Amino acid sequence: MGVAQNHLGMRTDVLDCCPKAEGMIMLIRSMSPEVLAVDEIGAAEDVHAVEYAMHCGCKMLASIHGASMEEIRKKPLLGRLVQEKRFERYIVLGSHLHPGQIEGIYDGRGTLLYEEQPAGQEV
Repeated sequence: MGVAQNHLGMRTDVLDCCPKAEGMIMLIRSMSPEVLAVDEIGAAEDVHAVEYAMHCGCKMLASIHGASMEEIRKKPLLGRLVQEKRFERYIVLGSHLHPGQIEGIYDGRGTLLYEEQPAGQEV
């Protein structure tokens, strides 16, 4: 609506009411961003736009819906991103104790680096 709703800093632009994949490509072509943050990738056009951004030298921060790393690996398009090591880190969030709780951190190959231990258990 032309009025700032999310104050994320002077050097941050937020696109709204725009198809996700088109918005990512539009930003890369017109603004040459260093980092793109996008929520809920999953469609083929989203994955294509993420790959396009990465080939243009743009860093990506993206969210994907899935209950576990194993579930993400089983999704055809997203599993390919993991197999091709497109991301440096994967962070699995849960809500057992509170929303946004980190349950696991994985490297670019999908190998577990950190796992949250249930309360009362020692590492």
